[in-house]
Amino acid sequence: MPIISYTDTKSPKGRLVVLGIYLALVLGGLTMVLPFLVMVTGSVSTPFDYERRSVLPRFLWSREDRLLRTLCTFFPPTHRASLRQLRAYFPDLPEEWQLWSQIGDDRARADAWARRQLQRLEDPQRRAAIEAAARDYRDFAAHWNLRETILAYDSRHIAPFLRARYGTLQRFNQTWEMAVDDFSQVRAAEWAGEPIDQPGYFPVHDVRYEDLLDFRQAYREHRFTPFLKGDGVYAGYLRPAALRFLWEDYAAATLATPASSSRAPHPQSEIRNPKSAMLPLPFPVPADADPRLRALWHRFLLDAFPLRHIGIRVDAARQAQFRRFLQARFRNLSYMSRVLEQPVRSWDALPLTPAVPEGPSAKVWMDFVRLHVPVAEWTIRETLPELAFQRFALKRHGSLAAINQAYGLKLARLEQLHIPFGEAVLLTFANREWGFTFDQMTGSYRTVIDYLFRRGRAVSNTVILVGLSILITLTVNPLAGYALSRFRLRATERIIVFCLATMAFPSAVAAIPGFLLLRDLSLLNTFAALVLPGAAHGMTIFLLKGFFDSLPRELYEAATIDGAPEWQIFTHISIPLVKPILAVSMLNAFIAAYNGWEWAIIVCQDRSMWTIAVWTYQFYQSFAGAPYAVMAAFIVNSIPMLVVFLFCQKVILRGIILPQMK
Repeated sequence: MPIISYTDTKSPKGRLVVLGIYLALVLGGLTMVLPFLVMVTGSVSTPFDYERRSVLPRFLWSREDRLLRTLCTFFPPTHRASLRQLRAYFPDLPEEWQLWSQIGDDRARADAWARRQLQRLEDPQRRAAIEAAARDYRDFAAHWNLRETILAYDSRHIAPFLRARYGTLQRFNQTWEMAVDDFSQVRAAEWAGEPIDQPGYFPVHDVRYEDLLDFRQAYREHRFTPFLKGDGVYAGYLRPAALRFLWEDYAAATLATPASSSRAPHPQSEIRNPKSAMLPLPFPVPADADPRLRALWHRFLLDAFPLRHIGIRVDAARQAQFRRFLQARFRNLSYMSRVLEQPVRSWDALPLTPAVPEGPSAKVWMDFVRLHVPVAEWTIRETLPELAFQRFALKRHGSLAAINQAYGLKLARLEQLHIPFGEAVLLTFANREWGFTFDQMTGSYRTVIDYLFRRGRAVSNTVILVGLSILITLTVNPLAGYALSRFRLRATERIIVFCLATMAFPSAVAAIPGFLLLRDLSLLNTFAALVLPGAAHGMTIFLLKGFFDSLPRELYEAATIDGAPEWQIFTHISIPLVKPILAVSMLNAFIAAYNGWEWAIIVCQDRSMWTIAVWTYQFYQSFAGAPYAVMAAFIVNSIPMLVVFLFCQKVILRGIILPQMK
């Protein structure tokens, strides 16, 4: 019987009531749909726009958002001084922007800034200069030393790379001297936090560093970013480890430029300062520069410049001085052997080299150079990316005037030329805009699928568990409900109360005796341990008994007169009439089995018995620092439940007319 009669729905009051009901249903639907949309948008987000919690992804219609999302992948927040390095290539980036999430929240200014960068490509003359600089950068970076590079890698690519490289966890753990039980647990934080800007840093050439170099080579070959292959690509996620920003920051702090007390002058900016001898600042500073700037440069070399880029002249006198330095530092050869981790039989066994040597002796060499070699005698090696690119550009174009003409610059010295990585990124974005966007949208989902579907029996375990749970639920509960309804038992009410009482205790309380019982029965790490505790559900039995009680008794009497046995009455008459509650029972059984990760972890310690739900929980633990990937895992995990619900709701809706048929 309807709540409002047909006649009442035609009156103004009835129409208001109907409108109120529809509005309530719409609002109720929005409370479920909107959070789901926020989760979907979050799964395709980056650190730039994840904190927005938007219902719809703005980057689909905003080119400015797409540019900033792309720059966020080139300068990720997990890397050292990422925004400072971004500002080195884009000097007009506002100083108050210190976090990517902060940039994402400042939409108006972010759009205006991104629009200015894109407008540089609209002028044909400026675009030609940008293309010339980008081509030179591409050719230079293609053969640059991998040891002096920065890789803006996606941490989600580490596990597939190591899995393909080592094959088995046992081999990996033995090589890396670790004890992880899954490749996804390897964070390799040193790959992102390599202190290339520290004066005393020199990479330790061990197995991990060899893997890092191979990982960088994989990015150079675009194995993880196939959309960057082909023409029109000038920059990848691997870039030379430029250090100009160190010099700019040091000079800005010393000279206190009036433009900003904290902002360093950009190489191409026209900043006038009476205290400085030449701006834009050259890097490195040549010998014929202004003496004041040259003195500041020497102080910078001593205080902040990485000594691995320094070369010295070695002669007999300096070799003897180095020998005396070793004797004063180590006192005896045995102590020196222990420190250098190599046998040393004489003080002359460790010769002084023109450049920093490999191994533990690198620290000794750096200390000697800093303390005993005058800074005026230091030379800058071509391992410094800026110096190498300046000479590369000079060799290609022939003169500084030709470089200025090609790049659209007005430089007074070759040393003022910076590495045009920003121009290369901007042009690459213009040519591969939607390639970047699609890669960012699908990156988290690729990681989730790689994680969940490479877990051995995760999918098969889930299918078996769900199938067994539904089968037992549709067998045990209908039989119990039918027996309690069809046969008049003295303890029927007590049995019903007992079934309902099982729902009064939290699952955490019931887990303890359940685990102990299954342990005593030797059923741990089996499907029986996952299925049997939930085979009989008190509420489902209670609902089924109520449905069976509501069926006309004449149906049973007619079937009995016709000679139908009890099992035929149950399967051919009773069961077809209670399909709605069976659909609800099947849906509940599916949800409980599919999402039951807590109970599965308790009774199945064997990882080979884990289901998709358990591995999703493990994924959440491993990728807690990448919430957009976790959102993608939840989306992937919810798809089967959505499909099953859509299938079952038709049966449930058809059951609404059941009371009117009785």
